[in-house]
Amino acid sequence: MAIVSIDIEDFRSMIEIISDLENKSNHKLHLFEKILLAETGTVEQVLSILTNSEIMVKILKQKESYQLIEREVNIINKKTGKKLAYARSNIIPSNLPYEIISRIKRKDAGIGSIITSAELETFRKILRIGYNSRTKSIFRIYQIIYKGNIGFEIREVFPRFAKPSEQ
Repeated sequence: MAIVSIDIEDFRSMIEIISDLENKSNHKLHLFEKILLAETGTVEQVLSILTNSEIMVKILKQKESYQLIEREVNIINKKTGKKLAYARSNIIPSNLPYEIISRIKRKDAGIGSIITSAELETFRKILRIGYNSRTKSIFRIYQIIYKGNIGFEIREVFPRFAKPSEQ
């Protein structure tokens, strides 16, 4: 079995869900992997803390239309150049302020940094977490909600880490 994933149910705790993922995948997750799967702040900030390094977001591709912006990025450790995460985002411009969409279109920052610097009040809802035994990576899919509407749907993939400090 290559990919095991768990849909998130509102009535269960994240620790129970992560435990189910470990049992179904027969793979014990490191503490920092559990943090990455469960955190609801900016992943850029968490990766920076875990690696004790500044990170940068490298935009690989961005396709824009009136109804949808599709974006693919790598999050990279600035010290080592090592890829820490890959993210694919669907952004719904009609559900977000013009200022946010304008910043996204400039392609000069990650979504988390844009939201934080604009002090945009949002809620992150994790939909699914998983483990891919073939690539030894963990992943999660979540939405960022703004004023009751989905502004972003993001899939993040984190390659297998040796130790965060070695990243």
